Amino acid sequence: MEPSEIGLGRQLAAIGLQNELERSLAAMNAVQTELESVTATAVSPDRLIKVTIGAHGDVRELQFDPDVFRTQDPQGLAAAILATLSEASTAIAGKIAERYDELVERLA
Repeated sequence: MEPSEIGLGRQLAAIGLQNELERSLAAMNAVQTELESVTATAVSPDRLIKVTIGAHGDVRELQFDPDVFRTQDPQGLAAAILATLSEASTAIAGKIAERYDELVERLA
């Protein structure tokens, strides 16, 4: 094999790796953008509290049925809010895991 053929082979291999890297980065950027818009919503069992959180765990929306203030004491309300937030956090973790699995499949 001629030295020029070896150099050409290396260049072609480098181009192939560069293309693969660019494809992988594009897929990761697409997933990152997608994840920014992922939300999860949870509703308390008594349907008096509704919480929506974003991918980073940020609370996007917190809604109360007016009856919540008549039926729950402050400690009970706090506990219900925390439980509903926890449920939403579990849901968002599942959604993010699904998106991660999709990314792995795209990169395979």
